[in-house]
Amino acid sequence: MDTTSKGARRSRTRFAVLVVAAAMAWAGAQPAAEAPTAELPVRHLVLFTNGVGYFEHAGTVVGTQEIELPVPPEHMDDLLQSLVVQDLGGGRVEAVRYGARDPLGRVLSSYALDLSGDPTLAQLLAQARGEAVRIEAGEPLRGVIVNVERVAVPDEAPRTLLTLATDDGLQRIDLDEVRAVAFEREALQAELDAALAAIARYRGGDAASVRLRFVGDGEREVRVAYVREMPVWKASYRLALEEPGRAELQGWAILDNPTALDLEDVSVWFVAGQPISFVASLYAPVYVDRPRVEVSTAPVLDPVADAGQFAAPAPQAEAARSLMAPSPAMMADALESEGIGFGGAGVEAAAEGVAGGATFAYRVSDPVTVGRFESAMIPIVVATVEAHAVSWYDADVLRDHPLRAVRLVNDSGLHLAAGPVTVFDEGGFAGQAMMADVVPDDSRMLAYAVDLDVRVSVASASEPERVVSAVLRGSVLETSWRSVLTTRYRLEPRGDGERFVVVEHPQRGGFAVVSPEGPVETGDAWRFGVELGAGAPLDPTVPSHLSCADDECVLTVVMERLDGRQTAVANVGGDQIAFYLENVDLSDADREALEAVLELQRGMAELDRQVVALEAQVNEVFRDQSRIRDNMAALERNSSLYRRYLADLEAQENLLTELREAIADRRSERAEAQRELDELIARLAAAAGG
Repeated sequence: MDTTSKGARRSRTRFAVLVVAAAMAWAGAQPAAEAPTAELPVRHLVLFTNGVGYFEHAGTVVGTQEIELPVPPEHMDDLLQSLVVQDLGGGRVEAVRYGARDPLGRVLSSYALDLSGDPTLAQLLAQARGEAVRIEAGEPLRGVIVNVERVAVPDEAPRTLLTLATDDGLQRIDLDEVRAVAFEREALQAELDAALAAIARYRGGDAASVRLRFVGDGEREVRVAYVREMPVWKASYRLALEEPGRAELQGWAILDNPTALDLEDVSVWFVAGQPISFVASLYAPVYVDRPRVEVSTAPVLDPVADAGQFAAPAPQAEAARSLMAPSPAMMADALESEGIGFGGAGVEAAAEGVAGGATFAYRVSDPVTVGRFESAMIPIVVATVEAHAVSWYDADVLRDHPLRAVRLVNDSGLHLAAGPVTVFDEGGFAGQAMMADVVPDDSRMLAYAVDLDVRVSVASASEPERVVSAVLRGSVLETSWRSVLTTRYRLEPRGDGERFVVVEHPQRGGFAVVSPEGPVETGDAWRFGVELGAGAPLDPTVPSHLSCADDECVLTVVMERLDGRQTAVANVGGDQIAFYLENVDLSDADREALEAVLELQRGMAELDRQVVALEAQVNEVFRDQSRIRDNMAALERNSSLYRRYLADLEAQENLLTELREAIADRRSERAEAQRELDELIARLAAAAGG
């Protein structure tokens, strides 16, 4: 590393973040003189877990030299949006140049013969009307293309005929007989050759040549850095369970190099972070469809006699200013180059762990060599960590058995990136698990095998919800209702070994654990510890909630939820109020108020019942009167029965009058009771407001 002070290096350093589109549009750009080519090998490589890699080339140049980077077309967008060029010896960087990559159709349409539509020979010759050609058909011919036409022939397939203007006049030739065509004009033949070469370049996907020109005096350090798409680096671990509570952890990083670059003695970093990255379309030129405006012409007018002097013409608007062409490169102050600015403690492995902001990186201690299209595994973690063997039961994962697991506590001081873990115990290979990212001092449960020595059955039941409290808040009755869920986990050990089983119990919205006390809460579950056997090794991160020495063990988890409800007293029925008065503890004031409400409601209900009964009597009288009138219609008015019916009708009319008066009285009493109830509720509301 350069030992020059930061201040001195800052004064000598100049960097250019090169905007290539602006540079290519530079009005004064002139072809640079030929300069010797230098090579810049890759010196630093930083791999991320978001699909990109940071490449840094470094080396020396002498005087004015060019660097040529072959870049696959699919990676040009990444390079153009991230390229940083540095001349660390006081030189300057000229514009970056590369072959433009217009859309193929636009490129082909720029040639004299447009091959963009995959034209046939007839269509190609039709484009070349007026060109002199040499034709090899039945006999050699020379002439100028007049046209190409398709002619219908009776009882035959249509024919395509080429008409040539020759020295002997116009001649028509069947294209089916043409074996070869050559253009007399060399420039047109060159256009055709160039169009075919463009098609070949696009089909082959040749690497673009990016040329960097460093201008200066003497020998200088230069650097070129950029971001490009790379495979995600992968972590894999080996965990050897040794003495109780400890395990040996070994981690490896997998580096894939699917590039044409030979990485020789490269400083490699593996970053466990995900910076935002995207691809901007910068390689292909972007065009805007502009409207076509026809040229304005003055209207044609008939001559007229001068009618006198006109007013002076208004001054013309100022002409639009021309746009200044952008400079060939964007120059800025010094870019301090110290490598990646991380610092931190290391581990005894082939890599050093370094924390930096929101990320964690592994810096490989020794240079790495990976050939093109090769991969490598590099050890990045070797540590002894806290680990506890447990059985882990989660009914959503496996219903009948727990899983053999190990709780890994990351006391290594390193950020452990996500990856597969192969677990070994005293018997050798024990199983495999997947581990998510684990930050220092965090822990993860790693399940690696099915524990067939323990069988689990689960039964759940719910109790009907019931009210547990009621309080009057003015004219509103607030009640609390309790819902209870009970889940029983029956664990049956089938072997002689002791187990500490961690039972994962799912959380449910609004429910809290009532029993057992003190569960460990995770993101979406509670965990309970169960000791199977007196010598079961405990997990210090999960307390023991149940200890069983016999062959059967039942863990009962009780959850409850309290739901609050608010109801206007006026809308609470009498039966519900009576239930609260009989079954819920109420304050004296609330009980007195509810009793008054209940008494009024019951009185109103009784009055409503009486009104219904009286109205039923009225209807019965009406039906009897209808029967009497029907009978009277068949009798003589002087008969005794007729006179008797008249007396009955008179008595019924008197009864109807009495019934109607009674109904009116009951309704009046009912209205009075309603008024009293409304006043009572209003007083309750006013008391709450006061």
